[in-house]
Amino acid sequence: MPPSPTTTLTVLDPTSLLGRDLAEAAARSLPELRLRWFHTRADAESLIVEIAGNAALVPPLADPEELSGSAAVVVTEPPAGTVAEGVLDWLAANPGVALVDCSQPGVAGDRARTVLDCLPGPGIRLPWYHLADPTLAAPVRFVSALDRLEPRTLHLTVMTPVAPLGAEALDELAQQGAARLSGQPVKRPRLLPAALAFDLAPASAERAAALEAQLGELLPGVECTVQAVEAGVFHGTFAAVLLRCEAALTEDRVRALLRAAGGFRISRRDEVPTTTVAVEHGAAITCAGVRAAGEWVGASLLADGLAVGGASAALEVVRALSGG
Repeated sequence: MPPSPTTTLTVLDPTSLLGRDLAEAAARSLPELRLRWFHTRADAESLIVEIAGNAALVPPLADPEELSGSAAVVVTEPPAGTVAEGVLDWLAANPGVALVDCSQPGVAGDRARTVLDCLPGPGIRLPWYHLADPTLAAPVRFVSALDRLEPRTLHLTVMTPVAPLGAEALDELAQQGAARLSGQPVKRPRLLPAALAFDLAPASAERAAALEAQLGELLPGVECTVQAVEAGVFHGTFAAVLLRCEAALTEDRVRALLRAAGGFRISRRDEVPTTTVAVEHGAAITCAGVRAAGEWVGASLLADGLAVGGASAALEVVRALSGG
């Protein structure tokens, strides 16, 4: 049933990159919800921000009891200090309130069910949901689009941008780039895993394992392996997928299924796609180099992870929770 006018959605840290996009989208497309904002920064000052063309007051979350009355709480980035622990304790004591955790690797660990843009069926003890890493959004949508081909094995190589780490991480990358261009030493990384400006670095084994675990929840029945690379780019994800299927496949059939699924932009054969152009296409996933050989299909996927699997995906989860 549609949500009642008193249904309250509480968003933590709407000034984060994903939080701002989510707040804007929720204010515009879910006018029936009562939207409430808090920030979890260390300072105790309220913030005044513009959301959907209107000024909004964002007070600090001084006490988890301030979450009372919420139908769902959205965490857009890891809360500062001990706030996360307090929020989780409050949610555990109030199991009727849903958690939509958009932070990475997630504040609730394996107590939350990984989702992309829809909710799983019954059987979860607490209504806690963890939005999948934006890096995985395009590959998961690709595999899901080819479900009729009975996918069985996925080998995935992903290059991850800095954007999912937040605005401060973007600033740090910019400072690294300026230092390298001017011949100055790069400061010790504070938020980034390494000095990534104009460079690449293998992701940690823990990060690759976390991505594989999320894929396992999102793609049950598909054996998945992940190689992850931290890339010194601001926005845009790149994924090389190699998928083994049970059903007979051809390039034409793969392309037809992708077109039928929607959300994919298949690049022209004479086109050289880039992540920059993919970001300009917003929620569309650029699919290039589709090739089929025997039971295997391969492709390159370029997308804005935060547009494909960030705020828009979180909004769909919220919509499902509210019954809209």
